[in-house]
Amino acid sequence: MKNNKTHIPYKNIKGEGSETLINIYEKNYIRLKKIFPILENKESYNFLLPEGKKYSKVQISLTKASRYTTFVHIKQSTNLKFRAIRTEIEIAIYHDIKMAEVTSFNGKKIFWIKYKYPNKNMFSKNEKIQANLFLSEWLSFSKKEGLGDILVEII
Repeated sequence: MKNNKTHIPYKNIKGEGSETLINIYEKNYIRLKKIFPILENKESYNFLLPEGKKYSKVQISLTKASRYTTFVHIKQSTNLKFRAIRTEIEIAIYHDIKMAEVTSFNGKKIFWIKYKYPNKNMFSKNEKIQANLFLSEWLSFSKKEGLGDILVEII
């Protein structure tokens, strides 16, 4: 009987180059803490992020918080008529081990380090690494645009 598992357990957790998934989690935690210290004082806020000649609206919500773990939901959408571009990221922030992990990307839960391909959700082989690298790049872009220095909230 054939085993139809859609994942490969924790064998190789290397990301781009020599960066491991654990390193990415740690960097994301540091970037989140630097850019969004307001998260500790407020449950949600909105701001604009440059996107070409226009801006996209970003909404960040604290969905659950405890002493050791905080769950954050980030939603970014363009100001286009049809809202063609939309990104949603759910993040688990682990305060005790100082790591932040993407748990869901655009509505799809991401559990495994590696997936067999093809699979029923059509995840790439290294979906978890790609989602966490995307968050890392998005946080760097947000910092580059000055969001960590001056945060102007829109309603």
